[in-house]
Amino acid sequence: MRSWNKAAILQLGWEIVTKKETMWVRWCNTVLIKDKSFWAVKITAASSWSWRNVLRLRECLANNLVYSIGDGRATSLWLDPWINGVALISRYGVRVVNDAEIPINTKVSVVIANMQWAWPRNSWNLREIATLTWQISIEQGPDVIHWVSKGKTFSYKAVWHTLPKVAWVDIVWFPYFIPKHSFCLWLTFHNAHRTLDNLRTYGVVAANQCMFRCGWLESIDHLFLVVSL
Repeated sequence: MRSWNKAAILQLGWEIVTKKETMWVRWCNTVLIKDKSFWAVKITAASSWSWRNVLRLRECLANNLVYSIGDGRATSLWLDPWINGVALISRYGVRVVNDAEIPINTKVSVVIANMQWAWPRNSWNLREIATLTWQISIEQGPDVIHWVSKGKTFSYKAVWHTLPKVAWVDIVWFPYFIPKHSFCLWLTFHNAHRTLDNLRTYGVVAANQCMFRCGWLESIDHLFLVVSL
């Protein structure tokens, strides 16, 4: 998936988890998510291409979210990835829900009392969770979701810096680059020049013999590295 496509799809996921007041988010909650958690929705045969990709990028989205827990009323205790980008049910399984005797759709507020964590401790996993959350401060006000670090929100620039880059990115795009030259290089790295081997693959031409009559098949490597004029 191209980086800019991934950034655009991550934005859709960001708008859903931050409950942005848009018609698209309301439609997703009403028609696609319904009474489920966004993090628990499954991909089905009926899922559209765009929705399928939003769901596929949930792990990438979760890894870049930072939760500030306030009153705990907006964050799902078991299903939201509010501890180190992983949902508690994903890390410990359904058994921890049964051990805690706390319903799966409960909010984080149920384990907060007087601005302190109040976890049940009747299993080893629950004691481990209590230790993990002991390091998380409870703040005044409602829960807030940040991008990558506290105080930051989603932006294409911020996403661009978190996505993995190809090895040649600095060769093609750099300060004061010449657009025509960089575009030519970009086509080269993607093997997208209209050479005869590519055109034959697309069914545009019947043969891909080099036009310089050297007996070789025309390709990008042949034209740039082999042919001598």
